[in-house]
Amino acid sequence: MLEIKERDPLSNLFLEVLDDPSKKEMVFYIMCYSQIVRREGNPYVELEKFLSCAYRNFRSARNYWKDVLVEMNLFVISDLYGNLYMGKDIYRVEEGGIYLITIRSEYLNLFDNISQKALRLWNILSRTVLYRKHVTAQDAVIISTLMFNEGLYDELKNYCEVCIERYPSEKKYFRMLDRLASVYSGERKDLIREIREVLQEAQALGDVYYGLNLFKLRKDLEALLRRVEAGKSISLLKIEFINQKRKGGSWLRRFLKRFKDVIDKIFRRDNNLHLFEGALCSKNFQTPYINS
Repeated sequence: MLEIKERDPLSNLFLEVLDDPSKKEMVFYIMCYSQIVRREGNPYVELEKFLSCAYRNFRSARNYWKDVLVEMNLFVISDLYGNLYMGKDIYRVEEGGIYLITIRSEYLNLFDNISQKALRLWNILSRTVLYRKHVTAQDAVIISTLMFNEGLYDELKNYCEVCIERYPSEKKYFRMLDRLASVYSGERKDLIREIREVLQEAQALGDVYYGLNLFKLRKDLEALLRRVEAGKSISLLKIEFINQKRKGGSWLRRFLKRFKDVIDKIFRRDNNLHLFEGALCSKNFQTPYINS
């Protein structure tokens, strides 16, 4: 388990999920809340409606929702008498009562930002498809890279701080990525110097690193450096993965796989998927709260 330093609950939540991706239902809770709020235009949501979304596929596990909300420490529940329940007080909420749930007041003004970050984080976790209990160094490299590509710069810096201590053999990559995230998070004033240092660190890692195309990254950094030296604004970069499609077997196998993918998309059932803000997300995943 990673050591959570004194950060706000939202940062701690993201770090906790990144440390143990099997807990990604906490991100799913945020997405459910976000979807209902956007649909109804009210930050106060009926608790029963919220739970119906969050546990649509897990009726037998409804007793666990309090554990999840307590661990998240992000939501507040209120009853008809104005009583508020947050933190461990959520365990006092009675089943079958009429309650409203809302995000903590200090995050209300950040609702749109939180919703977007939750969706991006969900997409990252869904793409990595981790079923192991522990995240390996390679997992952390891939996850952190996807975080950079998704523009989660502040969250990435927190994650790199943890990974530098946890994975000493890969610390050079995480330091490079942390410095690169600082370029885009607005922390660094001397961008030219910062980009040059990132470029030097990337050169020390070679052309390919855990399947990442660092040769292409260096070329992009050189172009970015020339752009900044010319007085232009920085352009977005993405770290590319080495294309493995050429090793995909015979043309017949590739054709059959592509045909199968098309058929799966045509006959895909809605009850196996959720649509959140334009992103199609699977509902079937293992969690520490839900055992199958």
